[in-house]
Amino acid sequence: MYTWVDASYAVHPDMRSHTGGAISFGVGTLNVMSYKQRLNATSSTEAEVVGTSEYVPKNTWFRMFLEEQGYPIKENIMN
Repeated sequence: MYTWVDASYAVHPDMRSHTGGAISFGVGTLNVMSYKQRLNATSSTEAEVVGTSEYVPKNTWFRMFLEEQGYPIKENIMN
């Protein structure tokens, strides 16, 4: 399972950043999310960390859901 997360720093009028992410098995995308961050980041690096920390619980839930449906996940690579 592959996970991509990316953030754009201070792109909204209130100086909040924007995060996007996707989960894939390498062939097709299973889950895509795009949302305004809940915190104001002070740098692009912090925006990436905040975005990743907001996306990881969703990724973990999705992985656990797939495993319970009978699709074991051998590795979970996050980019």
